[in-house]
Amino acid sequence: MPAARSVRIRGTSYPVRLPSIRDPRLHLAATITSIQVMGQAFLGWELSIAQILVCLGTCALIEVPMVFWERKEIVWPASALLTGNGVALVLRVNGTEHGHWWSMNGWYIFAATAGLALLSKHVLRFRGRPVVNPSNLGLVACFLLLGTTVVNPLDFWWGPMSVEMVVVYLILATGALTVTRRLGLLPMSLAFWGVFATSLAVLSLSGHCISARWSVTPVCGADFWWIVATSPEVVIFMLFMITDPMTSPTERRPRIVFGAAVGLASALLLAPMQTEYGAKVAVLAGLVAVCALRPVLTLATERLDRPLALSAPVRLAAVVPVALAALVVAGMPARTAASTGPAVASGALAERPDVDVPDSAVPDVTVSDDVTTVVGDAATSQADAMAHDLVAALMIEADARAAGDSEMAASAIAGQRLEDFPAASGDEPIDFATMEVVLVRDPEDPQAVPRFGIHATGTRGGTPVDSIYVLEAAGGTWLLTGEHASGEA
Repeated sequence: MPAARSVRIRGTSYPVRLPSIRDPRLHLAATITSIQVMGQAFLGWELSIAQILVCLGTCALIEVPMVFWERKEIVWPASALLTGNGVALVLRVNGTEHGHWWSMNGWYIFAATAGLALLSKHVLRFRGRPVVNPSNLGLVACFLLLGTTVVNPLDFWWGPMSVEMVVVYLILATGALTVTRRLGLLPMSLAFWGVFATSLAVLSLSGHCISARWSVTPVCGADFWWIVATSPEVVIFMLFMITDPMTSPTERRPRIVFGAAVGLASALLLAPMQTEYGAKVAVLAGLVAVCALRPVLTLATERLDRPLALSAPVRLAAVVPVALAALVVAGMPARTAASTGPAVASGALAERPDVDVPDSAVPDVTVSDDVTTVVGDAATSQADAMAHDLVAALMIEADARAAGDSEMAASAIAGQRLEDFPAASGDEPIDFATMEVVLVRDPEDPQAVPRFGIHATGTRGGTPVDSIYVLEAAGGTWLLTGEHASGEA
């Protein structure tokens, strides 16, 4: 940045360096800020403006005095603001709700993560350059130290394809062409994506699955590949995080090798993960691992009398089989992620008695926006069946309790509800007034697969009822697996 002016402090003149319109960091900041605006306005992000400002302010307050101390200049903290924006883009603190624009929930976590990220740039250095992308290191440290009960990363899946999502991809494409092509970094990004996407294809074919809070079923096979490989978050990672000029190689061929190495490292770390949380942290950690190895490999190469003279085909022939085998072996634990719902005893549904559910017992059923966003219009066609089966399950459960028949109960209820049988909140029938299909999320495990439920209101023997009934599909029938008062989860 050119020194456009200076200020005098106690008789000493200090250069003031302000941002230049030609600075690629401003172009990158414009891209990330545009994505932040889309997230706040259209994508329902659980992130407040205040939390974003905490990240930006923390980084600026650390960077400005440190640069002044080191260089005796007053500098606009362009790089520091990028670090803060990168942290705010990915980090989420549990309990923050969309629309609470000025929520300070977990502000100290945002501040600590942003501060750690920025300090790493000044502390972890090799030959005068930062070793690891600052925001990347801060985020990985935060997620590993605090865990999914406190924090979560931005989801891989930002929502169904829509006008808003098309705008997001256009913003990312424009930013990528403006920044990476100008700096000659696009080949490195493409090398990352090529290796990463190929590795994900191997995992998908081997039966890899993850659970995610935005899917009511495990994400497996082709869906797993498509959602992760084309995720806007992965696009941001490959275009704007691994391409940090200060922490990546300076020459074309080493840059391509660097991008490919990050793609392979991220895929290998992702392979054993069974949740989106683990998968996302693994992708981020792949960059940390490769950056940390660069100084070691540089020193080792310099100490060799002669470099190892192997042609590219020979190196590929040695690396590819080992990498494929490692992916398949590392991904074995994640093939169990498909088992999610409560087990239903074999033949239980065969004992289900015929129940005459009066039309008057089932009110008109609505579907929440949360369900529509995650499942789409398919949930609407299932809403009436869910409501009918819920009323039938309550009737069968009451009859089974009166007869002391646990086998009959198992044809209508499952999971914790069946384990607690014959306990019940009451035997009188419920006169339902409203029903809405909702998603039930586990407050103790934000990464767990959500369950379908019905939020119902009505009366039982004159007593108001406002409960959420958790349902599980089995053999074309919806079984009742749990019940809790509205607002408890």
